[in-house]
Amino acid sequence: MRVRSLLFLIATLAWPSAWPSAKDTPVLQDGLAVTFQPAVGGSADHTVRPHFMLYVPAGEAPSPFVSPGPFTAEWEGVIHLDLRDRFIFQAELNGSLKLELNGNPVMEATGTGGMTEPTKRIRLNSRSNTLKATFTSPEKGDAFFRLYWSTPDYGNEPIPPKYLKHAPNENLAKGKALRRGRQLAAEHRCFKCHAADAPVKGMPELAMDAPSFEGIGLRRGVDWMADWVLYPKKLRPSAKMPAMLHEATAESDARAIAAYLGSLKSGQPVKPVPVDADAISAGQALYKQLNCAACHALEKEPAAPGKLALGQAQRKFGQAGALSAFLQNPQAHYKWIRMPNFALAEKEANALAAFLFSAAVPAKTDSPDSDASKIAAGKKMVSSQGCLNCHSMKLENSFSVVAISDLAKGCLADSPEGSTVRFGLAAEERVALRLFLKEGRESLGQASLAEFALRQTDDSNCRNCHGQMESVPPFDVLGGKLKPGWAEKLLLGTLGERPRPWLHARMPAFPARASGVAKGLAMLNGHSPVTPEEPPLDPEKAKVGRKLVSANGGFFCFSCHAIGSLKPAQVFDAQGINLAKVGDRLLPEYFRRWMSSPLRVDPQTKMPAYFNQGQSALFDILDGDAGQQIEALHHYIRLGGEMVPPEAPGQ
Repeated sequence: MRVRSLLFLIATLAWPSAWPSAKDTPVLQDGLAVTFQPAVGGSADHTVRPHFMLYVPAGEAPSPFVSPGPFTAEWEGVIHLDLRDRFIFQAELNGSLKLELNGNPVMEATGTGGMTEPTKRIRLNSRSNTLKATFTSPEKGDAFFRLYWSTPDYGNEPIPPKYLKHAPNENLAKGKALRRGRQLAAEHRCFKCHAADAPVKGMPELAMDAPSFEGIGLRRGVDWMADWVLYPKKLRPSAKMPAMLHEATAESDARAIAAYLGSLKSGQPVKPVPVDADAISAGQALYKQLNCAACHALEKEPAAPGKLALGQAQRKFGQAGALSAFLQNPQAHYKWIRMPNFALAEKEANALAAFLFSAAVPAKTDSPDSDASKIAAGKKMVSSQGCLNCHSMKLENSFSVVAISDLAKGCLADSPEGSTVRFGLAAEERVALRLFLKEGRESLGQASLAEFALRQTDDSNCRNCHGQMESVPPFDVLGGKLKPGWAEKLLLGTLGERPRPWLHARMPAFPARASGVAKGLAMLNGHSPVTPEEPPLDPEKAKVGRKLVSANGGFFCFSCHAIGSLKPAQVFDAQGINLAKVGDRLLPEYFRRWMSSPLRVDPQTKMPAYFNQGQSALFDILDGDAGQQIEALHHYIRLGGEMVPPEAPGQ
């Protein structure tokens, strides 16, 4: 021990620069720092993006905080490697790009949609390699770029986000606060009340609704509604609805509002659902299969941040049948609800409702208050307290409020007083909202689908399943993997079939968010939000592709993959996607990368690698050239339902 201590002391004295203090060492964070700057006038915007890609349609802004038109985007950060290696860099772009690594210029190119010339092989060190790049939008057409790297072991791929880091600074902190304030203003429906300040169109979240009041008495328990109206954050810490009632009569007023809402019973009557042992057992299994725990916890009290407690299910829904109806169609009365649609059959929803009721706090049987005077008082308050600014129903709205003026008063006051509505905002949220309302309000008039996708996928906890559950693909690749048109159908729930029907896990639908998320993820990954047209099919290449998937002299792909109506012949480990569906689903660039090295794209995949360093084991087909064979495979799968089945063993 003494020898070890002495050696440490000597090393410290001899090489002091190797031991920087914590104060001198910046804590790197995920992603790259990006500065967007309009070409002519206007202030810059600072933000963080997860990787080195961009797509901005012509005439649009790269950020909601800069004006539309020509722009530059400067990317800064480090490539943080575990081991040193040598890389070749290439970019696919429309515009101009300058790239520096460790202070040395390595690329200066202008492109009109194709690939740049590759750089020479560049050595990158272990740990941090500084990166700086400047992209300038083109004079015509959509602006985009995707930066790739490669080594002798694998071909071109986007630089994985796990290697990209940046040091925080004041500009980024301000940009983060502006975006946070913008998001809070939309989520809390600030401009539903302060309507004079609301833009006509722009940020997609401005269209967010709230649960409809029509027929709500059939869907919610009166006792729960009273508690919710009185103080929403007590039941759900993440609630966006404010506490509206603060006078001495607050509790009785809440009961009156709940009595009125409980009297609204238009619509189909609730079907009874048995809560018995068989249903509970089936529901428990379904709770696990659907990975409900990604967003929920079976707790009696409000769950940790990011998780919603289910312990109030009985009090909230009143009847198991009401919960079952909700699970079958969560968006029926609230389009922008966070709860996705799993397309549950009635039997499945009944079982899940039974399980959740069995695990919840027992609720007293609701006996709706029939006092006519109380119901009338509740009706008047619903009309006058601002409820109808967010919630829809056929009732006159007599509530009005002045435009936002003094940001230190009213909803944004540090200590709200009197009758002011109270959102329960944290100190940092109030600061962010004040900053945004002072400096960033104009951004509400602009949509940035890339940022919309970042916000909504984070809010929907997409990463809690993607990359975490077996056979569920990692989240970071999705925007560069799926054709946006197909992805939109998937998120809408209109595909009509499950891509992986053999899995217990299911991809749910997010109808209100589908279009924006599908397009935004594509743009975030440097791809067009509109599925691009592909070159004409080459029948001869398709014939070669058929031979490659065959059992005789091919890779025998249909041992694991179905091909149209042809079922897999012999699944060795895990079943694969039906190859007749791949062409409609995958972007060509992703397909090529996937076939070249599946494990590089998804470390969890069971798909074997058939190509190594540009060569195929099938030397007698296209001279074993991996690129040509992959191209032939792509032409074959693009035939979709018209694919001629491959040769089976012995044919």
